[in-house]
Amino acid sequence: MPLTIEADPTSRPLPAPDHAVAWQAFLPQCGEELRAGTSAHPNDPIEKQVCLRSYNIKQAARLTGVSTSTLRQAANELALDSFYDPRGKLRFPVYSFQMIVNDPDLCEMIAGYEPLRAADLRDALALDPLRLSRNLRDAGLSPKRMIWREVRGLWGLPDSYADYRQLLEKRAEPSPKQKRRRGGSRRRKQEAQKKLRMRLIDAFPKWRSAPRDHQQLTLHIGEPNSGKTHDALQALKAAGSGWYLAPLRLLAYEIFDRLNAEGIACNLLTGEEYIPIDGARITAATIEMFNAHASGDCVVIDEAQMLADADRGWAWTRAFMEAAAPEIHIIGPPTAQQLIEVLADAADLPYQIVEHERLAPIALAEQHFALEQLPPATILVAFSRKAVLDLKMKLERLGRAVSVVYGSLPPEVRRRQADRFASGETEICVATDAVGMGLNLPADVVCFYDMEKFDGKNDRLLYPSELHQIGGRAGRYGMAKAGTIATTNPHDLQVMRELYAQAPKVLTEARVAPTADDLQLIPGNLAQQLTRWAELKSIPAELRAIITTADMNERIELAKMLSDEEIARIGLADALQLVNAPTRKGTRLYWLDCAHMILEGYQIPLPPEAPSPIRDGADLDAAEYAIACADIYLWLSRRKEFSPCCEAHVSVRAERREWSLSIDEALLRNLNTAPRCRSCGVSLPARHRYRICEKCFRSRRFRSSRQRRRS
Repeated sequence: MPLTIEADPTSRPLPAPDHAVAWQAFLPQCGEELRAGTSAHPNDPIEKQVCLRSYNIKQAARLTGVSTSTLRQAANELALDSFYDPRGKLRFPVYSFQMIVNDPDLCEMIAGYEPLRAADLRDALALDPLRLSRNLRDAGLSPKRMIWREVRGLWGLPDSYADYRQLLEKRAEPSPKQKRRRGGSRRRKQEAQKKLRMRLIDAFPKWRSAPRDHQQLTLHIGEPNSGKTHDALQALKAAGSGWYLAPLRLLAYEIFDRLNAEGIACNLLTGEEYIPIDGARITAATIEMFNAHASGDCVVIDEAQMLADADRGWAWTRAFMEAAAPEIHIIGPPTAQQLIEVLADAADLPYQIVEHERLAPIALAEQHFALEQLPPATILVAFSRKAVLDLKMKLERLGRAVSVVYGSLPPEVRRRQADRFASGETEICVATDAVGMGLNLPADVVCFYDMEKFDGKNDRLLYPSELHQIGGRAGRYGMAKAGTIATTNPHDLQVMRELYAQAPKVLTEARVAPTADDLQLIPGNLAQQLTRWAELKSIPAELRAIITTADMNERIELAKMLSDEEIARIGLADALQLVNAPTRKGTRLYWLDCAHMILEGYQIPLPPEAPSPIRDGADLDAAEYAIACADIYLWLSRRKEFSPCCEAHVSVRAERREWSLSIDEALLRNLNTAPRCRSCGVSLPARHRYRICEKCFRSRRFRSSRQRRRS
């Protein structure tokens, strides 16, 4: 299936004439028919002419009555007339798409891909959940993965999706009496919500409450490899006490090692580990661990663009706005400067700006590099763990020495892999965008294997800011005249040039997260409190343009796994601390086991054992999972509320270290990490997007359709 490419909504058009030439190529595909209600003039820009003669994905979805994801899938599988415009957006020519809209059979074919909700199906059929579940099981269908064509006409459902939608709307239509009741109830809810929102606004931190004229903020602005961190650390060393705050354990470790190697005593404090050093008055820490009440004389906050991060940006906002040190140094790219200045003004914090120039200039490659032609000292960037491991195998078969860096790799392993590359022991480092932050990798070339990435919702084109951040790792000061950014194919080379010429999006909003006191004001259980807090966006009017709420989704999912009784037993503050644990979807069940043992006052379960030795990709997956669970154990052990239930933390830390070494050793070998079919075990081809092979998939589909025919 082709990738769906979403362009950065802030992208600027390419300079003429390249911009017009790029759009001109698509004009013949569009025909002459215009969208209804529009008119065109021969002198209109080419881009406008193409847009008037085609529908974008949202317009086309509205016409067919399906979601954009459904239409995108149908377009690929039914080979509908479509094209990707120069901005990477999918478009449908009006002349051909209008014929589809006017043909009920073709519309129904497209609607066949529409996912269904079990709750909607239950309402349409007026069935109780148990009966619906039995019907779905008999038909071999999953309530979480249904599409319209699988249930069309079953159990008395209509034969067309349009009729199904009408049936749903009819069932949902309230009576006049119900409307009156709902109207009164809605007004009461709105009044209660308004009062609650005002109470939360009153509880919002008063950043201007204490005078800050004794403090001085220095903002270090520059591209990667411009000496920003070096200068900020010099100020920290001169001050003699304070904090270096990093986004990743890996970066905190790096500064911890660097300062101690220079004879400056420095502690290490992360969510999972504390290493005290005798006489140390400086601490290198992950930013969530910062104690604003013991700020010392200088606080250095790195990677300031993380202020806008939906999940963790609250920690940067808190550190910035609550640090009490006389000196505060913030390190960030030019895209973060405006936001930091506005935040400083909001807190009446005096500031100065120090602009840093790159120590080695950046050049865009004249031609692409095939995998066989990659020069030494190259970082090859792909955007999934699977792609990184596949490329590692390919390059090793070509006789190249390779390091790898990706997000789920334990920090210690990432550090060892990076050190081998930096020392020249390996000549290629294959990495995800994890390389763009927290690693000081000296590279002559940053080469992109892909220019699209999956952002959790869609496959999309890189944003200019991402290209600048990752590509900026190229250029070893004093060792190369310039860093080079390249791609592995000529099409991506042109896309890269266009993106690099665009101005990166300027950050406009920092994030905040709720405290237990905030949630105490909101009725309901913890999941409902977190949801309501996120929905209310209770920010004072004067800050609403620059502050927004953090993404609560993972915390809400964890909170839903605990009962109201369990949360009442542990208390709201401890429950909020518990759902802040570093989980991901695959480790939630282990977290839940830990939470249940904490509630009962027992020792929490040990992490699952990692396989030893690591022989293939499945073993590597299991080892990474074991380390992720160990991280949860160690994180809980570092919280005084939960530490009595984590007495094995010393042995867990030792085992985790051994597992990390085992992964590092496995990656040094020519490990076959090719994924295997979950059903039959056969090796899956490169870039295969599913977890089972085509043969098993067809067999499963055949069994499913045979069961439906029997029913």
